[in-house]
Amino acid sequence: MAYNRTTLKANIATLISGTVNNSDLNTIVNRAVRDVISEHDLRSCIRKSALSPNLFDEVYQYSAPADLKGDKIIDVKPQTGRSKNDYWRKTTAEEFDRRKQYGRNDSFGDPIKLVGSNWNGESLVATQDTDMVKKVLLSKAIDDTAITLDPLTTVGTWTAFGDGTNLTADYTNYIKGSSSINWDINADGGTTAGIENSALTSVDISNYITEGVVLVWVYLSSKTNVTNLIFRIGSSSSAYNTITATTNNEGTAFVNGWNLIRFNYSDKTVVGTPTNSACTYSALYMTKTTGKISETDYRFNYLTMRQGAHYDLVYYSKYGWQNLAGAYIENSTLDTDFVNADTDEIRLIEERAALLGEMHIRSSESTIKAKKNSYLEASALYKMQYPSTVLLLTTTYNDMDYGNSIYY
Repeated sequence: MAYNRTTLKANIATLISGTVNNSDLNTIVNRAVRDVISEHDLRSCIRKSALSPNLFDEVYQYSAPADLKGDKIIDVKPQTGRSKNDYWRKTTAEEFDRRKQYGRNDSFGDPIKLVGSNWNGESLVATQDTDMVKKVLLSKAIDDTAITLDPLTTVGTWTAFGDGTNLTADYTNYIKGSSSINWDINADGGTTAGIENSALTSVDISNYITEGVVLVWVYLSSKTNVTNLIFRIGSSSSAYNTITATTNNEGTAFVNGWNLIRFNYSDKTVVGTPTNSACTYSALYMTKTTGKISETDYRFNYLTMRQGAHYDLVYYSKYGWQNLAGAYIENSTLDTDFVNADTDEIRLIEERAALLGEMHIRSSESTIKAKKNSYLEASALYKMQYPSTVLLLTTTYNDMDYGNSIYY
């Protein structure tokens, strides 16, 4: 049976020794649902969400679902073709950062060979909360179809675009390879600045144009007055696909320093009639305000095109309600909202709300104690019958040899 707020309040009212007005009862019910979800991993709050974007090799930060409860990840599963060895180890954000590339090369220093989704390294998962933004951290070698459009380690045939100027190879600050392309913003006061290439080595993007993405590392000396970043690729400066990005790969705001930028081909706009099977033109640039002038040391590095692998994130949600439209919400606002709980989980909510109700009307100490014991009894029973299925956090105890690490 699906319980809406009206039914839940009616049941709770019979458990409270006094009378609570409707407005206060709404507050009590919402708090009871939040408390129960906070203290229990409810099986009715398990959700599955397609990982956004797809899972990519050597891309480590992903957007967390808005309703992810803390770090309560249950699984990261391929949508098709899972092998028996496809499992994940959950660790801290700090250890993840140290080990995210560990085991990707064999004893001869060569990249690990993939067979389907199997590989002989670690698959790591973690969560990270910074500046009130939660990210899911994932490291897994993916048999990802990828094309390096340009490593962006030498200037070569790249030239200035808009207010871009002074292109040089930077051998001291880069992400991948041996260098990056460093460029400055001149004093002209235009609205764009970056680099372009009209003699790009011909590349066929036909297999990526529907679902693929373009990834590039962008170093912003100052994010101030940067409106967006734009990528173009096509057969000439008058025939190209153009894609705009307003956030970084994790879906968060640009930062000063290195940003991994993702351009989704699904968001492209087509100018002219580009020949997608033979692209020789590309541009990377920012849209900016006219007052953003005379700045130095912006950089681009490692321009690739990828398809990725389709994975689902399975997790416990912190949202205890759904409205009539089926949207998950953290707090109920209407009596027609449905609580995300099965019958035995409803008992937990009712017992918790009854305890909160007795506290609200300032009942006797013995009454409050009896309600508390009733709730604790229901809580212990539920946890015994339905243990959490969340991935357990482990950290490395002995790291002398990859094959002999001990986790706890």
